[in-house]
Amino acid sequence: MSGVSYDTEQIAQGQQIYAQSCASCHGANGEGQFPNAPNQPDATGRVGAPPHNETGHTWHHTDDFLIRYTREGGVSLSDPTNFYPMPAFGDQLSDAQIALVTAYIKTMWSDEQRTSQQQTVAATRQNPLMIQPPGN
Repeated sequence: MSGVSYDTEQIAQGQQIYAQSCASCHGANGEGQFPNAPNQPDATGRVGAPPHNETGHTWHHTDDFLIRYTREGGVSLSDPTNFYPMPAFGDQLSDAQIALVTAYIKTMWSDEQRTSQQQTVAATRQNPLMIQPPGN
């Protein structure tokens, strides 16, 4: 996906899929499940869905990681005591649809965040031993 350009129609498709499949947890504008206290436990002691906009950390991850995480589900599935579960969407969305969503999410980031993420992707592909650990 990195190095691939998406046109406005494809971004709009990604936005539509995001609205249908992601916004109920991550927020209509990517603000996260608990925008007033993102990444903080709520009254149940669990952390909600993180923001995907510029206030979050989604841009710290490679495209491959984001697509795999969406397809297979998140680490929260193995720790539902501390996190609201991130379900797997691989049975509902194709990798191409997940890539469109990821492209749309990138429109929520600052130019600096997009540049940093692109550099991370490029560095990871140049050095296959550079592996991003789960949960980061």
